Amino acid sequence: MMKVLFILLVSLQLGLWSILMFALSILLIMFLLLGKHDMDWFMVSWLASWDSVGYSLTLLSIWIIMLMVLASYGVYRQGRFSYLYNWTMVALLVTLVMAFSSSNLLMFYIFFEASLIPTFMLILGWGYQPERLRAGVYMMLYTVFASLPLLLVLLSLGGKDLMCYSMESNLTPSGGGLVMIGAMLAFMVKLPLYLVHLWLPKAHVEAPVAGSMILASVLLSLGGYGVVRILPKVSSYLASTNWVLMFWSMMGGVYVSMACLRQTDVKVLIALSSVAHMAMVFGGILTMTTWGVNGAVLVMMGHGFCSSGLFCIANMSYERSGTRSLLVMKGAQSILPALTLWWFLLAAANMAAPPSMNLLGEIHSILGTVRWSLYNMVPVAGLVFLAAAYSIYLYVMTQHGKPSNVSFSALPISSREHLTMLLHWVPINLMVVKYSMLQMFV
Repeated sequence: MMKVLFILLVSLQLGLWSILMFALSILLIMFLLLGKHDMDWFMVSWLASWDSVGYSLTLLSIWIIMLMVLASYGVYRQGRFSYLYNWTMVALLVTLVMAFSSSNLLMFYIFFEASLIPTFMLILGWGYQPERLRAGVYMMLYTVFASLPLLLVLLSLGGKDLMCYSMESNLTPSGGGLVMIGAMLAFMVKLPLYLVHLWLPKAHVEAPVAGSMILASVLLSLGGYGVVRILPKVSSYLASTNWVLMFWSMMGGVYVSMACLRQTDVKVLIALSSVAHMAMVFGGILTMTTWGVNGAVLVMMGHGFCSSGLFCIANMSYERSGTRSLLVMKGAQSILPALTLWWFLLAAANMAAPPSMNLLGEIHSILGTVRWSLYNMVPVAGLVFLAAAYSIYLYVMTQHGKPSNVSFSALPISSREHLTMLLHWVPINLMVVKYSMLQMFV
């Protein structure tokens, strides 16, 4: 951990975009070299410890932060408080790394909440519209108030036995299913599940490209990681509430998937597709089986790269067209043909086409949820079919048709933008080779 902080602080003092990119690349290589470990706990100390799930999501965080800096070159070129932007990025990375590596539940809660502050600064400082203040406050109120029951549960347990804060210990809370739902409410809002997802489209629409990328890829995965950690500790009350939570997640995912087919704003469509994917993640974790949890981790990893890439390429189209409306962006294939291939590859990954990590994760999750109950076959079939439907809808509406009268910018696609897209797409399809690194149980 000290090596991480040292590299980032040195790069901040220099304050250059290229130096920060170099430092993040070195940090990424360092973490890739740790991939030789199995799924068991390693590097265990009183402050930090990783297992394969924490390691995988830490790797995802570093990778996405690097791509955020790469995609935000305009902030550095225009000099829009680039030094403060660097500090915000590094503060966000440090909180995420500490959250995914915490060996203490209370420390995890602190860094879980602390990650909201840099995200809030990104939305307010570098957002697009005046409504970004309302969207940022909406996000803060939703997530902070939903996490208060979790804090109360942790404090009440810590008053009896401080050892219960360990990630490897089991909790024995009193209060039944309400305590379980209260402990998981913060993570259900962060995922988010249907009915508690209303903050997400607003935050995405007003956030800059870096804010949308980190919201869709890592911060949603932070909610899934919290469920993975807290659910085994309150599993004694799982039988009384499991069917309610499973029905909520699966049917909510189907409804949100249908809502995606009605959207005309490209960022809202991608944001709602994230909600639909997280329904599959939550359902897989609720099964508490090897197949379900492994599938949830794989879906979180694949969705992290895929959704971040979709927001990034949507921003590239927005910079050249000045609009996010699918009705106006149509026909981009004849105007921006260099982006059409990337649109197709990311839309295919979003619908879990082979050989993507999303496909492997969905196979695991489907096997876990259907084995838990055969009744899940109906919402699972709806989720899979509608995922293909709204992914094709997104690709067709942006690339095909007669171009509108809105003139696109003649600015060509730069090598930096192609590199950004390549670094989003390659992990989705090549990290499947290192499948054992992403499993929770071996």
